[in-house]
Amino acid sequence: MDIQQLAKYLDDLLDLSSIKDAPNAVNGLQVERQGPVKKIGLAVDACLATLNMAKARECDMLFVHHGLLWGGNQPIRGKHFEKIALLIQSNIGLYSAHLPLDMHPVLGNNRALADLIGLQNIEPFGEYSGIKIGLKGEIESRSSLQLARELEEKLNTSVKCARQGEVKTVGIVSGGAGDILNQAIAENLDCYITGEGGNHNFHEAEEGNCSLLFAGHYATETGGVRAVGKHLKEKFNLQIEFLHYPTGL
Repeated sequence: MDIQQLAKYLDDLLDLSSIKDAPNAVNGLQVERQGPVKKIGLAVDACLATLNMAKARECDMLFVHHGLLWGGNQPIRGKHFEKIALLIQSNIGLYSAHLPLDMHPVLGNNRALADLIGLQNIEPFGEYSGIKIGLKGEIESRSSLQLARELEEKLNTSVKCARQGEVKTVGIVSGGAGDILNQAIAENLDCYITGEGGNHNFHEAEEGNCSLLFAGHYATETGGVRAVGKHLKEKFNLQIEFLHYPTGL
């Protein structure tokens, strides 16, 4: 499949044109390639490790959550040059989707987490820059520690739990969204799940009577790239491979 056609399909699928992202974040096709795309590597981060893995696994394109272009104009030198040079010399395309992947209602990171814990009666939750990027809903009642252990097993990661209690209502925002905890407290949710946060969030959880689970920035953002890869495999009969490079954070 031609990479421009594939990029256009992904742009529409993930609704890139209508979703406001972080300043200077570039969603979509970041690096082009020549020739058809037959195999796509999936990764959370476009780091040197995953780029080298994509080359070794003979991927034609890499679909990631965290791309290479974030901070506006910058010199192409050092490690930034090394990454771009590796992609171009190896003829590997790069497509990145940040917030559009977090919040996709079917293929998003938050939906993947919601499905893992059996979230029902799902609604949008967690406002960031004027849009709700997460989800909230209800689960079968269980303790926050039990919920943490379930996430540890399903995500193969370590989960930190602040403020133990019985959980029925849950808010979810993947990645580094600890400060959205105050919105979960304001909505009287029993529990809030995210990837990582600050020391102060522990005390806010206790004082706000809301259990808080930190399941890891990386681990909470693997579901979206996997889901998009599965969709592309079924839709276009493309080869896909998840390039696992966990940070433990």
